[in-house]
Amino acid sequence: MAKAPEPDTIHPDRLTAKGEVFQGTVHPADLEALDDLVEEDDGELVYRVEARLDQQQRCIVSCRIEGFVMLACQSTGERFRHPVSIDDQLILVPTESDLPPFEAEGDEADYVVADGPMPVQDLIQEAVVLALPMVPRKPGAPSKPVEAAKPDKAPSPFAALAGLKGRKK
Repeated sequence: MAKAPEPDTIHPDRLTAKGEVFQGTVHPADLEALDDLVEEDDGELVYRVEARLDQQQRCIVSCRIEGFVMLACQSTGERFRHPVSIDDQLILVPTESDLPPFEAEGDEADYVVADGPMPVQDLIQEAVVLALPMVPRKPGAPSKPVEAAKPDKAPSPFAALAGLKGRKK
């Protein structure tokens, strides 16, 4: 019986300086973590993930993702096309003890613990989730939700008492 092909996976323990390249197109519907974040299944994400060892024998992963997803505006409820443009660089380390102190991390790369094979789709999914706005807002939409017309206020029951107080001599 033939073994099913393994999905695109980065194996940090097998990387070389030459590296590996994974590229393709994925739809938001294929990324489970996006189910509650995107509106419908429309959208397309084109990715290129390169994994290699650098001169210091560190596992370096470059992840580029371009495309769009459909979101729902929190102010108006309208669907809108949200562009996605990601260019991340990760340094994979085998254990938490290999992570540098937070202050020592630079802005050029993020350190990630990868104690085993890392599916490329999981990497793409996490990058897209982190790139989406916490509060989606359609460009040009008001910054605050449009409020429904408020009914006229009923007069305060104490207004009559204030009127009586003014007549007292």
